Amino acid sequence: MGLKVQQVSQGQAARLAKLHQSCFQQSWSVAEFSRLLENQAVIGLMYLEDDRDIGLALLQSIAGETEILIFGIIPTRRGKGFGYGLLSGICDYAGTIDSKAIFLEVSNNNPAGINLYKGYGFEQVGLRKKYYADRSDALIYRLKLIKS
Repeated sequence: MGLKVQQVSQGQAARLAKLHQSCFQQSWSVAEFSRLLENQAVIGLMYLEDDRDIGLALLQSIAGETEILIFGIIPTRRGKGFGYGLLSGICDYAGTIDSKAIFLEVSNNNPAGINLYKGYGFEQVGLRKKYYADRSDALIYRLKLIKS
């Protein structure tokens, strides 16, 4: 099985939007992905299994920090370790641009996501009460990157 993380361009906004729709009930449009990818601080990553799209991440990197704006694995691949593979690809990318830390937000109603991030080494550093549309809290996590 061939797994790889690949950077995508603004021209692949439709591909990102389609995969995002597969991962989430409420998805972003092609125009939203295209607009975000116009920003030079934002990059898209696709996670591929034998050249099939199984995951995506949208990252924004500013002032030595990388924020995960979107992180998703298709439902048929969840709970099988693929999230760790995508996180590893994100860390590899962040290391190439000398990020010191990676940040993300996750709903307190998403125990699978929380377990994934904690298991990878992220630590909770903040909380936004009733942040999401469903009134759930956003837990803010950070992973410090160690330079070798």
